[in-house]
Amino acid sequence: MSEHASTPKYQAIANDLRDKIVSGVYPVGSQLPTKAELMTTYEVALNTVDKALDVLRDIGLVESHQGVGTFVRTAEIARKADLEARVTHLEAQVTKLFELLNGSDARRGRKGS
Repeated sequence: MSEHASTPKYQAIANDLRDKIVSGVYPVGSQLPTKAELMTTYEVALNTVDKALDVLRDIGLVESHQGVGTFVRTAEIARKADLEARVTHLEAQVTKLFELLNGSDARRGRKGS
């Protein structure tokens, strides 16, 4: 799980689980590890695991049944969310690149005057 330091732990866990669903580690219909197993795997408290699962439930990726577990509903939503995140990241990189290019053009213009 390689996330930025500023990413909350619950979000990093939700992202990791989403990635595992997209890649087929947890196929549609399969049960995710128990909360206790997730706590051990990610070395976090129950509250953090609950928040991570809330994120996945909120986007419709998983559904939970009390006393039974949490199951993968669809991978399509995860693929779409992953694609949207990648596009957003690329847009930010392109914006930074344009800013850098425009800044160097402005500096060159001053030198030539």
